[in-house]
This record gives sequence, structure tokens and C-alpha cells, in this order.
Amino acid sequence: MSRKQVRKEGSKRRYPVTVAGQLLKHLGLQMYSGAVPAISELISNSYDAMARNVWVTIPTGRSIKSTDGITVKDDGHGMNYNDCRFLYLNIGRNRRSDSSGFTKKFNELEPRRVHGRKGIGKLAGFGIAEIIEIRTVKEKEISHFQLDFNKLTNSSKFADTEGTEADPLSEDGDPTDEKQGTTVTLSQLKIVRSIKEEEFRKSLARRLLVLDDNFTIHVNGIAITRQEIPFQFRFPEDAGEWETADLGNGTRIKWWAGFCKEPISDEEQRGFVVYARGKLAQTPWFFDLSGGIYGQHGMQYLTGEVQADFIDETDDLIATDRGTIRWEDPLAAPLKEWGRGKIKELLEAWTGKRRRAKIMTPKIARCLEQAAKLPEKESKMFKVVVNRICSVPQLDKDEEGRDIADEIVEFAYNAMTNRSFLDAIRTLNTASLQDIKRFSEILSEWDIIEAVSTAHLVRGRIEIIRKFKQMVDDKVPEKPDMQNYLKEHPWLIDPKWTMLAHERSLDKLIREEFGLSSSGEGGGSQRLDFFCLGDSQTAYVVEVKRPGYIVGKKEFDKLRDYVLFLRRELQEQSTDSEYNKALVKGMLIAHRVRSGEEEHLEMAIAAKVFDFRTWNNLLTTAERMHGKFFEIVKRRAPADDPRMEEL
Repeated sequence: MSRKQVRKEGSKRRYPVTVAGQLLKHLGLQMYSGAVPAISELISNSYDAMARNVWVTIPTGRSIKSTDGITVKDDGHGMNYNDCRFLYLNIGRNRRSDSSGFTKKFNELEPRRVHGRKGIGKLAGFGIAEIIEIRTVKEKEISHFQLDFNKLTNSSKFADTEGTEADPLSEDGDPTDEKQGTTVTLSQLKIVRSIKEEEFRKSLARRLLVLDDNFTIHVNGIAITRQEIPFQFRFPEDAGEWETADLGNGTRIKWWAGFCKEPISDEEQRGFVVYARGKLAQTPWFFDLSGGIYGQHGMQYLTGEVQADFIDETDDLIATDRGTIRWEDPLAAPLKEWGRGKIKELLEAWTGKRRRAKIMTPKIARCLEQAAKLPEKESKMFKVVVNRICSVPQLDKDEEGRDIADEIVEFAYNAMTNRSFLDAIRTLNTASLQDIKRFSEILSEWDIIEAVSTAHLVRGRIEIIRKFKQMVDDKVPEKPDMQNYLKEHPWLIDPKWTMLAHERSLDKLIREEFGLSSSGEGGGSQRLDFFCLGDSQTAYVVEVKRPGYIVGKKEFDKLRDYVLFLRRELQEQSTDSEYNKALVKGMLIAHRVRSGEEEHLEMAIAAKVFDFRTWNNLLTTAERMHGKFFEIVKRRAPADDPRMEEL
């Protein structure tokens, strides 16, 4: 007989379709991993059961123990034995095919639009637990059984017509006077990491639009609510309001969007959630829009919601895990295109609103007000600069919480007003010596801009002194932080030392004479704890001790030796211009002098070998002297000049 020859009727081979229990791993474990998606599916079942209340009890704020469990209890219509056997345990049953897509009246509630469709939400508990226990009351009778994940997945009869058996529990079939309702208990939990209750509550509320006075979810005894996070800008403006949009294919949606003042750190709060029938159908996303360099930044601030019931009306466009929509479907594609266009529109509006909000901040508004009094050309130019700066969305706050746009605008204002130096010089060069009036105006303007520039410098120094005080209070080590700071800013030691510079060649002479190592390592060398400052006539050996360090004869003798050596050395090499110094003196900076050793200090000061400053005296004197200088400089220019008013 040929292989192609038709077999006799009685000898036809069978090709049965079977479903292994392993399918449950895909429908439960892999589809609903995580406490929030798994529990939200059980809550949806309670909603379809016409419950008014759902009570979720879950361990939070600590690691999950092996003895822990999670319960989801509702006051819905419950199930009798036949409901459990032929409806609840019928995996894959489409509840909507048995009705018009609405529930029946119960609990004095009007019919609800059914959430369930695929018939697998009851398995969601397997995403986080090995055991699902169901205890349900209806018609004065308890139905009580459990589903064992391992037993079901290993069953060879899972898809047989007789099915595989769930395990009846102790109260199954008992009569009761309890009110109707269902309790699902999850045990042998697969999650071990701590659940943060506040995040859990927010994420759960984010998945359900149906929370209201007729449907309340309680987590560990406290009702959860849908609350909008604070927004800088919202579309539409009023909290809780929605806008309607026509997608052009006969479908309509509702939506709202909001931009926060700071980037949204929680990814579950960032992006658009799409709901169908009040239940999450698409986790937060941006409709596959990359956004460009500014758009990507703006998306960090954006959140929103869309109600699109049509995607769950006729065709089933929602993925099995209830977390994504099949966007490639022709029915869903217009919504995706609308979303991409709407986000671009929102980002553009946000950029404009944010720019205007930045311009109205006190510091920028003040700079613009001052600039308005400048010459017309400079004033217009500054407005253009401010608009460009405030249009850059990445300019948020720096590490110290200061607004970056504020700082840049202020810097631009200062830079623009300082340009007046060059303008004054050019005008001075072209002015006629016979034009006494014009010459006088130029000199007056020069006095003003010189005073402004100097005042800015002095004010900056005062801020540096205050910062240095903070370093002293925090007891920053004298090397390298504080020593380097004083080396680069010698006017902190004495305002008259502005022109002194670090003399590395003098450092080297002392280091070689006393066998000191610049690194402070190896060979038993002493640690380098001094530096030399000087100008063409004078040299200072400065020794800096950390805040809190007490000095005495030992430290005095060491600095004295440095100074006397340098005096002898420079006298012997006076013909060398590099070492031509008429005066060499020391300066010791420390917390205070050791008790009983003040006499040694007095002798050194009397001999004019070195001076001594405490940290407190050093900084207080510097701040006071610069403060007086600041006030003197301010008086050199008219008080109503905008550049001086700012100071």
C-alpha cells in the first residue's frame, strides 16, 4: 500500500490537542509577577462581584517571612458550590460572553461594566504565591478550597474534561450566618523583599480608576485614594478635570496631563496610563515617542491618564498581563498617533510656560528690572539672553538647591554691565579734549562702573570668608584643603596681602635645609605644613594648623627656625634677583596658645620674628575690613544707579 493511499476508516490515527499544567506557569507566575499587578487582578474580581469594599492585608516595611500571607477580602455576592465549580474554576472563561458586559444589581449598586474577560485573573496570585486559598460565602453556605501551584503544574489531567481536583478545606460545605463575600489568601509567598506600604498604595491606586464612594480598597485597614501629585502646570488646569478628544475613527477618549516642578523620580508615576473600563490596560509610557534632546528631558516631569474604553469593547486589544495594548492593531493605532502628537504639543506648551515662570522668579525679574534702566541696546540684548536661558529645560537646581537659571542670568547681567569698561575706554579715546562736558560725563561713568566692579569683587570676598568660616567650624584638616585655600587667597590672612603670590622657590629652600618631604611620606621626614608667600620686597613663611589645634613652644621654635634661616639665606644671596627680599617674617595660624606658654609667643612677636592669628580673629577681622571697604565703594556711585541698587 502506498503511503499516500487513504487508510481505512477504522485505522485513522488520532491527533489530540492537549494542554499541560505547565500552562499555569505562563498564566500566573510569568504574567503577574510582583505584588501590585497580582493583587490588582484579585481586586478586579471583587469589583465584578459587586463588592463595595475590599480589604487587603499585606506585610510591609520588613522582609517577607515564610509564614507570612496576603489576604484579599471583599463584601461582594460571593460564590456557591456550583459557581466555584463551573464558573470560577473554568480557566479561560469569558464572563462577558454570558451577559451584556454588565453585572447584575447587588449591594444596592447599579450594574457595573465587567472588568474580567480572559478568565485567567484568578490565577494572578500564582505570580507571588504557591498556594491560593478561596473561602467564599453565598446562600448561607461556605465554599472553601485551595489551589496548589505545584500540584496543578505537575498534573497530566489539567485539561481533561474531568479536570484536575482542587483541594477542599476544613469549612467547605458548612452552613453559616455570615454575610456574603469572598476571601482569597495567598501563602508560601515567592516575594522576599520588603514592600514599602506607601509605594504599594500609590501603585495600586494608579491601576484603578473605579475608586469612589461605592468601591473602596483598604490596605492594612486604611482606605486608599486617588490623589494627584502636585503639578506646576496641568492640562486642563483644574484638578480632577478631563478633556475629551476625537480620534477621527468614530472613537473618543478622555485625558489629562500634568508637569511637576521637579523631575518625577517614581517611574510608575511618569508617563501616561491608559485605562479601559476603569482598569489599567497600558502601564505608564510615552506612546513610543523618543522626544529629542529637550523632549526627553521634559518627559521626566510629565504624567497623565487616558480613558479609552473602546479598546476593550469588541476586539480584545489588551495583552494577557493587562499591562500593554496591542498597538499594532488598526483599532488601537489612532490612539497611539494621537498620544505621540499630544505629547509633542504638551512639551512645547510646557517649555513656554516654564520659560515664563522662570522669568518671573524674583532674581531674574530683578535683573530684568535693572537692565531696563540700561542703554536701550544693552537692555534689548539682555532680554534676548534671558529668554534663551529660560528656554533651556535642563536648567533646574544645582546640588545646593539653587536655581541654575537664576545664577546664569545674574552672571549674564554682571558680564553685560562690566562691558561698560570697554565702552568707556573707547569713548574716552575718541572724545575731544575741548569737549569738557563730554569728558566729565565719561569720567563719572568710569567712577560708577569701577565702583560696581569693585563692589562685586568685595562682596564675593565676603561670601568666601563666610564659606571659610564654615570650613573652620566643620574642622576641615589644615592639609590640603585649608592650606591650599589660604595659599590661593592670601587676603584671607590679611587684606593687604592681595598681591602676594606663592613662592615655591622659598618653600624648596626650607624643605632642603630641614629635610622635609613635600609628600609627607617615607624616610622619617617631617610633614610639610607651611608655605611661603611674597612679592618683590617681602616674604612670609605661613604655618597653618587645623581648627582646634593648640600650639606652644615647640611650634614657635620650628617657625622661628624657618624664618631665621630664610633671612640668612636671602641676605647671602641678595644679588640673585629671585631671592631679593628686604623683609622675611612668619605667620602662625591656629586655634589658640597652650596654657602657660604665652610668654614664648610674646617674645617672638616682640622680636618681629612672626605674628600669630587665631582662626576666629583672622576671619572676623577679614570680614569686618571687607565689609567697611564694601560700604565705602558703594558710596562712590549714585545710590539710584541700577547697578548699585542691586548691591
